[in-house]
Amino acid sequence: MINKSPRAKHKGYLKWVASLPCSECEIHDDTIVAHHLKGTYAPLSGGGGMKASDYFTMPLCFNCHDKLHRGNKDLRETQPYRIMQTLDRAFRDGVVSFMRWE
Repeated sequence: MINKSPRAKHKGYLKWVASLPCSECEIHDDTIVAHHLKGTYAPLSGGGGMKASDYFTMPLCFNCHDKLHRGNKDLRETQPYRIMQTLDRAFRDGVVSFMRWE
């Protein structure tokens, strides 16, 4: 059995992720949210009523976020890649270098 990791939280990071263009359709408007990893990646994707840690997020607009939660296979399968792209940008932009995670 794999134990769950403690969930890291950071509102500032989520706000920064939501300021990026959608990682699917690249729209850049006020509907962007930080989507948390979801699916078969437990325990990293939460599970058992828990959300994934905030650093496992990617920017999605309302429409793309809805598509993923309705089961869009392509979006679901590319989550790890998109999250790694988001983390890569965060490190390049210096966003994560100063953050204190809870």
